Amino acid sequence: MATLTPETIDIHSTDLYVERGYPWAEWDLLRREAPVFWYERDDIEPFYAVTRHADVLTISKRSDVFVNSRRLRLQTKEEDERQNWSLQARIAANGWDPNEPMDFILMDDPRHRNFRLITARRFTPAALRKLEKHFADLSERFAKEFADELASSTSSGDTFDFVRGFAQKLPLAAIGEMMGFPRDEWMRLKQLTNVMIGAPEPDFFREGESRNDGVQRAVGEMTERMVKMIHDRKASGPGDDISSLIVHGKVDGKPLTEQQLQGYLFVILAAGNETTQNALSGGIHALLEHPEQRDLLCANPDLAVSAGEEILRWTSPVVQFARTAVEDFELAGTTIKAGEDVGMWYPSANRDETVFEDPYRFDITRTPNRHLAFGGYGAHFCLGANLARWELRAALRALIPVLPRFESAGPPERVPNLHVSAIHRLPVRAA
Repeated sequence: MATLTPETIDIHSTDLYVERGYPWAEWDLLRREAPVFWYERDDIEPFYAVTRHADVLTISKRSDVFVNSRRLRLQTKEEDERQNWSLQARIAANGWDPNEPMDFILMDDPRHRNFRLITARRFTPAALRKLEKHFADLSERFAKEFADELASSTSSGDTFDFVRGFAQKLPLAAIGEMMGFPRDEWMRLKQLTNVMIGAPEPDFFREGESRNDGVQRAVGEMTERMVKMIHDRKASGPGDDISSLIVHGKVDGKPLTEQQLQGYLFVILAAGNETTQNALSGGIHALLEHPEQRDLLCANPDLAVSAGEEILRWTSPVVQFARTAVEDFELAGTTIKAGEDVGMWYPSANRDETVFEDPYRFDITRTPNRHLAFGGYGAHFCLGANLARWELRAALRALIPVLPRFESAGPPERVPNLHVSAIHRLPVRAA
């Protein structure tokens, strides 16, 4: 194996993430030798790779210096071109403003904060506490269905997909209900989201249809469903679900435009059904790979809270976000100039040995656990972080009676996506 150096490492090629998972050795090297490293490769626009916990936190806190609106995520030039073409086609077809962000996460404060406040109260701990029993009931039902599926296996070689069998069900049901989408639409919305992030959905594609054409068709259908939701909520008047709050929300006394409404609805839906699913899938894989931790959780259900936090640290389901400096800023001895981009690598920050003792040990009793699994800190901290935590805890508690009854049948199968650690399949079998 060739010696790793900052100049030759690859931390951006999605096929490598699919083949081997996260590039831990490369991130370890950068934290040791070049924690703020100018990463320049032919197929991606250059950026400073920021890999240490303290430096990611600094950038997250300084939203006045590092803005979202210019480059939100790191992706290849090919993906940039594909997304830009798709976006421009939608803008042209609808007569939208090409300078208006499609969703509020592409905005900077104070505008970002004002849009965020439309739905923020539905994601507070107090609001979610009212749903705790409902989440528990849903999780128990889904766990029983999964247990019945395991019990129906006719041979020791039967394998089951934990993602479809359990992990996707609670997040999808929770966000589907909270947004007010009809139950019979949930699975189709999930399939459309999967296609749009690059997950294999062979049943969706038509014979002879290219990947790009299929994605465009998924975008079109998703748009139609968002438009219908907007129309329905406008017609029915103000209501209590999240979609109604968005449709009837105002910023600076003005209602949101159609363009803003569609973007807002989609980002809540996609984030709500994706991140928790991936954390839970990766977390269950970790518990199965560390049976002593699984047994500890099963013997002590109250550890579901700390286990959830360790799963979030361990899996780090959001891989990276980008920011652009609007003025010169010195970070860890490196001057980042105005106009230059930074990429914050959250999994690396969550393995920082200066913050986490023995960071490559999976420990469900870990405390303190100052992970940055939800996009760091500050103005753009994940709106749904509390929801994800409550769902994860409910799912773990429901799975405790089932966990000893199945085992890993292989590693997670990942989607080629550089932004989210999307797991589309986790094979398990009856123990």
